[in-house]
Amino acid sequence: MTGQALPIACLLPGPEQAARREQVVKALFAAVRQVRELPDGYGLEFPGEAEWMLRLAEFVAFERACCPFFTFELMCEPEQGPIWLNWRGPEGAKEMLRTELEGIFP
Repeated sequence: MTGQALPIACLLPGPEQAARREQVVKALFAAVRQVRELPDGYGLEFPGEAEWMLRLAEFVAFERACCPFFTFELMCEPEQGPIWLNWRGPEGAKEMLRTELEGIFP
């Protein structure tokens, strides 16, 4: 990490971003069970099965490349409980996230 502030912008061109949203994000986030607001982002609860850990890890790997300003945390609750994706960012990122994922938030 360089310590320099990264711009809050997705690196995917518009058409690719729209296609990814349709193909991956909507399907993945349809499974969100609960949303927790965090000071700098959101916590999203997913099912606890192993397939979800793999799907979420793949999602995080892709998002880290196209939106390097976000911080991602995957937390697995005991006894195959839910998996939480904590999605955080610098000032302004939370608003971007809320706009991009409109429809899954209460």
